[in-house]
Amino acid sequence: MNLKDLEYFHYLCEFKNFTKTAEKFYISQPSITMAVKRIEKELNTKLVIRNHSEKQISLTKAGEILKKHTQNVLGEIKEIKLEISKISGGNIRLGVPPMIGAYFFPTIMEEIVVNGFARNIELVEKGSVTMKELLLSNEVDMALIGSLQPLEEENLEASILKIDEFKVCMSHNHKFSKKEKIDFKDLLDEQFIVLGNSYIHNEVLEKLCKENNLSMENFYYTEEIQTAKSLIASGLGIGIMIDMAVNNMNTIKTIPLCKPIKFYISFALKRNGYLTLNEQRIKEIILNNSIEREIYKEHTL
Repeated sequence: MNLKDLEYFHYLCEFKNFTKTAEKFYISQPSITMAVKRIEKELNTKLVIRNHSEKQISLTKAGEILKKHTQNVLGEIKEIKLEISKISGGNIRLGVPPMIGAYFFPTIMEEIVVNGFARNIELVEKGSVTMKELLLSNEVDMALIGSLQPLEEENLEASILKIDEFKVCMSHNHKFSKKEKIDFKDLLDEQFIVLGNSYIHNEVLEKLCKENNLSMENFYYTEEIQTAKSLIASGLGIGIMIDMAVNNMNTIKTIPLCKPIKFYISFALKRNGYLTLNEQRIKEIILNNSIEREIYKEHTL
């Protein structure tokens, strides 16, 4: 069975239209038709039903079965090409979200430098929400990812490196700055400084707003962490941030929520994927460094 024919069939299933499928590959429509006929002849069954009135196709039961297996086959081919390309010794694409990169990753990077692997790494900086998608689509090789729950993706192997907590952040002059804990419903009239959609912080705030029937109109959005912290410190609004991002700032007061929200930092890569020796070593450095850091922290408490 021709792999190119399977690829044509895969996109025909997606577009449900011969013309659109042909346009994607810059070939004629009869070429797609012939590819389907070749597969049907080899399998001795009909795969596609044309609906001329709607200019769309539907799949037979056999077509549905082939669609499922075609996705798996093409996915495996992509993985094979990726793993073989690694043998050439290209850079390892390590995903690090900005917040994690600024406040958690530096000691790990120091260890990577000491072990002589810095030249093998290409850092990719995106928010955690985007980073997981990049990892699943093989656009990064391994990544640090923040999440509200432990990562449990079928196609990912993940190890928790640190558990942090979201705190309410405000200036020391704010009326609530003397509180030991805050119920989110007490913040309904506040101006919020909010990070953009690529940050998981936005997801946390949206969740809290929905639970407490709070409108999200009184929000100021920024993609820059430092801008958000400066605005909060100046008393122009309050925010929700992970503790490690603000716990050393004298200009910002942090207060726990009455109902704590955890933030998990995990190291993740594709499950059962091929690892080069350098990737394996960098994985070990990241996991061991985080274990040693937590042990040190326990002994100093």
